[in-house]
Amino acid sequence: MVKHTAGKILGFALILFFIALGILGILLPILPGLVFLLIAALIASRHFPALAFLLEQNRYARKCLRMSNSFLDLGYWDKTRLCFWGMVKISVDGVSWSVRLLQSGWRFLIRKIGRLAL
Repeated sequence: MVKHTAGKILGFALILFFIALGILGILLPILPGLVFLLIAALIASRHFPALAFLLEQNRYARKCLRMSNSFLDLGYWDKTRLCFWGMVKISVDGVSWSVRLLQSGWRFLIRKIGRLAL
């Protein structure tokens, strides 16, 4: 549990930020929305014991919750490095998904134009 006021304010700001990113991710194909909603839930579980209990009931969420607790035990440099590589992975995945989406859209458009020309 977070006991300091500054930690609570920062935690709630991060929760709102990741919820907003999660909603954007659901609406836009470039961002992975569920990942950001899971991050928001993991941060919120540090503030709300009832949510932590609910997350412990799910096998996947329990694994993520335990990994997030071990993340807090890492040093500053290791946390920074892990976050950097995580953001690189998310960015590369987003670009590759967008390219695949654009390619399938162009193929669909070319087929439609070809049918109109006949």
